[in-house]
Amino acid sequence: MKKQIGLYLFTLLYVVDIGFIGVGIVASIMASYRPGATLTDDIFSTFFWTANIFFGIQSIAYILNFRRSKTFYPITKENSLNISLRDKVAVLVPIYNEDPEMVRTNLMAILNASDDIGKVYVLDDSTDGSAEQNKQLCDRLNIPYIHRTNRHGYKAGALNDVLKQIPEEYVAVMDIDQMPSPDFLRETIPLLDRDPSLALVQVPQYYSNLDTGVLANVANGQQFIFYEILTEGKSVVGNMFSCGTNVVYRKKALESVGYFDEGNLVEDIATSVNMISKGWKTLYYNNKLVFGRAPVTMEGYVNQQYRWASGSLALIPRIFKNIIFSKKFSIAAKIDWVASGLWYLYGWFYLIFLISPILAALGIRVLSINLTTYIIAWVPYTVLNLGTFIVTHLDKKASLKTVYYNMAANVVIFPVSIMATLGVLFKKRKPFKTARTGGKLPWYRFWPQLTIMAGLIFSIFVLVRSGNWYGYVTAFWAVFQLLLILPVFWLNRSPKQSMIDAQAFTVVR
Repeated sequence: MKKQIGLYLFTLLYVVDIGFIGVGIVASIMASYRPGATLTDDIFSTFFWTANIFFGIQSIAYILNFRRSKTFYPITKENSLNISLRDKVAVLVPIYNEDPEMVRTNLMAILNASDDIGKVYVLDDSTDGSAEQNKQLCDRLNIPYIHRTNRHGYKAGALNDVLKQIPEEYVAVMDIDQMPSPDFLRETIPLLDRDPSLALVQVPQYYSNLDTGVLANVANGQQFIFYEILTEGKSVVGNMFSCGTNVVYRKKALESVGYFDEGNLVEDIATSVNMISKGWKTLYYNNKLVFGRAPVTMEGYVNQQYRWASGSLALIPRIFKNIIFSKKFSIAAKIDWVASGLWYLYGWFYLIFLISPILAALGIRVLSINLTTYIIAWVPYTVLNLGTFIVTHLDKKASLKTVYYNMAANVVIFPVSIMATLGVLFKKRKPFKTARTGGKLPWYRFWPQLTIMAGLIFSIFVLVRSGNWYGYVTAFWAVFQLLLILPVFWLNRSPKQSMIDAQAFTVVR
């Protein structure tokens, strides 16, 4: 009975969300005919409601995935369990300019998890002089070691060079900052073994270095919504894509699309789109079988987010061509892919939310509508979406701190989304960098966030002194936005050493 009530509730939220998107469109049109509204008012009002439509689409996809997660995913996972195990797997471990001590520690864990099941291959593209030390370690452990001097295709190229030569039927990819449990392959390989139509099995990425500082916790909060809610829903309808590590592929599926996509920075998602377009199924297995490291420096975090954003945005034409405009996919699946494909445009839409109170303080009314329309359209829509977001996180056992970090993460780094969009439009590619690159960033790099914070503080004082309902409500919105962008002061700090890096362990084979 409780489950049915939950199902009806989220169906209702889905319908109401669509309704408020429609109200928002009508309200933005009405704003153009409001007496006294200027052209500037109308332009920013249209931009504002476009942002609401964008996040409305995201929330619809979110509600659909949450509903699938609660209703169907446990069945999907249970029906996929299989205790048989008979085929071997190649475990490919890409390395690029990594800390030798972390390589040693994590390679030991990967080797242990592969014992008697898979054969480990180390693919080293390092250019910082660490290659010789890595080779010596692999020689001692009797692990095949491949070092490239020509980094064509970056990570995808390194994987493809080896894939064309190895005989194994299944291929696991494990980044060197990950530490799999001994059961990783024993639980995932049987899932591929029993279903020939399955292209990949993805397990969550669980950060275990949260004791390094606020940044790792923010990155973890950002990951929570994906690995605990969205991925379960995507898996139910076969929309799950590879996340680049902690994943096992069927080699035949990779061969069917020409192996990993070397033309995109997010080779994992690009390759997944190619396989799904060809009719391959995918599965998310939500069991914490691998423990990894969150970015601990702001430079590394920005590098990671920029790479994810630019690679994903470059895939938009392919997603629309191969999935959205295809008759093979359901409407619900297409909504999910539209939301996923367009997500990294978020920076532009967070920007209008952030500057709206500042514009209001300067006399530009972003919501150039009357009080009735404002209350009917925008207030319920915003409360509904925020409330749904919080309730669904709490339902998945997230703490309120995780909810806050999740909401703050994308607001804090909104300029990365904007820069990635411009980079894709003007076809400017940055060199490949990992999330473990660099350290603190100079504070001048945060001028967009600091400027907006100053503007929000200014707008709060001006709007509170205005003495009207519009000023009070907009001032409240300014305070809310200020709280979300405030963590920028805690993110750009030198990290503490995590307990998982305090000492390395040695495994005798």
